[in-house]
Amino acid sequence: MIPPPFPPDEPRRLQALWRLGLLDTPAEERFDRIVRMAARTFRVPITLVTLVDSSRQWFKARVGLDGDSTERSLSFCGHAILTPDTFVVRDALEDQRFADNPFVTGDPHVRFYAGQPLHAPDGSTVGTLCIIDRRARDFSAEERQQLEDLAAWVELELNALTVQEARTALAQQERFFELSVDMLCIAGLDGTFRQLSRAWTRTLGYSEQTLRATPLLALVHAEDRASTTEWLARGARGELLPYFEHRCRGQDGSWHWLQWNATVNPEEGIFYGVARDITGQKRLEAERRQMERMKSEFVSTVSHELRTPLTSIRGSLGLLEGGILGELPSQTQDMVRIARTNTERLIRLINDILDLEKMESGKLDFHLEPLELGALLAQAVEAHQGYARECGASVELVAEASGARVMADGDRFLQVLANLLSNALKFSPRGERVTLRLERVGPRLRVSVEDRGPGIPESFRARIFEKFAQADGSDSRRKGGTGLGLSIARALAERMGGTLDFVTAEGTGTTFQVELPEYTEAGAPPASMPHPLEPATRTEPRATRPRVLHVEADEDNRRVVANVLRDVADVVPASGLAEAEAALRSGPFPLVIAEPVLPEGGRLPLAPLLAAAPVVLFSVREAEPELARQVSAVLVKSRTSNEELRSAVLRLLCSAHPPPPGGFP
Repeated sequence: MIPPPFPPDEPRRLQALWRLGLLDTPAEERFDRIVRMAARTFRVPITLVTLVDSSRQWFKARVGLDGDSTERSLSFCGHAILTPDTFVVRDALEDQRFADNPFVTGDPHVRFYAGQPLHAPDGSTVGTLCIIDRRARDFSAEERQQLEDLAAWVELELNALTVQEARTALAQQERFFELSVDMLCIAGLDGTFRQLSRAWTRTLGYSEQTLRATPLLALVHAEDRASTTEWLARGARGELLPYFEHRCRGQDGSWHWLQWNATVNPEEGIFYGVARDITGQKRLEAERRQMERMKSEFVSTVSHELRTPLTSIRGSLGLLEGGILGELPSQTQDMVRIARTNTERLIRLINDILDLEKMESGKLDFHLEPLELGALLAQAVEAHQGYARECGASVELVAEASGARVMADGDRFLQVLANLLSNALKFSPRGERVTLRLERVGPRLRVSVEDRGPGIPESFRARIFEKFAQADGSDSRRKGGTGLGLSIARALAERMGGTLDFVTAEGTGTTFQVELPEYTEAGAPPASMPHPLEPATRTEPRATRPRVLHVEADEDNRRVVANVLRDVADVVPASGLAEAEAALRSGPFPLVIAEPVLPEGGRLPLAPLLAAAPVVLFSVREAEPELARQVSAVLVKSRTSNEELRSAVLRLLCSAHPPPPGGFP
């Protein structure tokens, strides 16, 4: 902090100040109305008329501060009186004179300051009219002129007024009203205007004479009159007037949204108001809401109309590739593999876009619970073995913190790992391995995904977590991708209280590191991560097979699910609730698979199904937390492979009815 120096004419300046006879005098309305007007005009929380004494700055009028003085050595005004023009500090934290000032680092947390010097009759600078904000801001030339005009008004009040000076003060006030961009007014508490700025005529189109003759309520939209009447009544009762918005009719019949900021003088029965035309802002808000509605409808369409058929396509191709119709010719097998791979790529793109939209709108649900991290990692490794074989690489798990737990959403954490592992495998040379490592680092657990690939180019590292970011190298382009995965992965990690970062070296590989706080609740029972997607073990069929009811409006998906579960259970299809209830009357089911999202956008009533049997949601959308707690499992179609669906169903069937000797098929 740099205290303000004394000006060269300090003795003469102090004499001029004392001759004014204003130091330590009671508050006066003639000064108070000016600081109120300044606070409303510039929309700042603090305005002051300060007089700078030998060791203090004393406030003749103030808005937003309780005390009546502060030390001169700490004052901004002590600096302001040293300049002939407006003294502006855009951001006190970036100004070495004030960055560590206690009024900046503490209450009242000054960030912005603008002070216009005030002069005694002999020209000596005796104080300032200043405005203060708690946020940094710019100060335009027009605003400087407005502050100068108000300061001229203060100076006329400071000095003994002659008739000519009074006329000058009135001219300054009229000039301020004329130049103001905002709609300034002085009005009675009945809403009749007494003085208006030119901005009223520019905005509404009426002449000043017409406005003076027309009560405010006569201009207000019928739907807003009751609230406007109550607003004026609050002022009449001496209450503080809040920010207020209503519609006023213009001369051409159009409606203008006005936002008000006003203060009341009950003794005089008037209020000082500043209105601002926010019609354009309201129009933009309406357009933004319309865009959000359109975006929501589009997301809903993408979610159902694209993911539903793509799920059945992927499932069908997976069944063909797995040999449901027998061994395919090698060329046909290769074409099916290409189709299935690109279908999965398209599904991942859709999932990334939908996840991004949900995160930006705050609609991505998280269900945090204590989970064993090693089990999650083992599940992630198992899920990526097939992709590793396609890439000609391998995945190994090195768990150095056995039994360690974290508070996390299991599905979301697996999504983070899926992105990191798939990237590592995609960029690994054939024959290399990717290591998934778990270790303790102080009170946190670190999960590392280490590859031996080409590394991340220096030019791309700063942008790697940006949306749609991709390296420019030809090899990176050849590998493809949306550029969304890492952005989503970092956001998911942070939502679970963790971090995601990386270290890399070109030519030797990259390590992505996820760190989460270790869950160490005293006395908490050991938690283990369920494995709903473990690979099923094929055994010989038994005479009596379990029946599974599948409620799904889409016929193609019904057929795919029936084929996926053909060696697990007899699947009874139902296209809606009526068919499902009829099937339930035919006998008990140990499990029901249901798609709760209907094609027309409605919801399938689940209560009758939940009352009959455990329910698995196999849906195009993720379930809300309340619904997820009511069912046995939630599987998102676009994130669940045929094998994962089969494993989950088999696990739940075994849980409901332990298999007889020989097991379920």
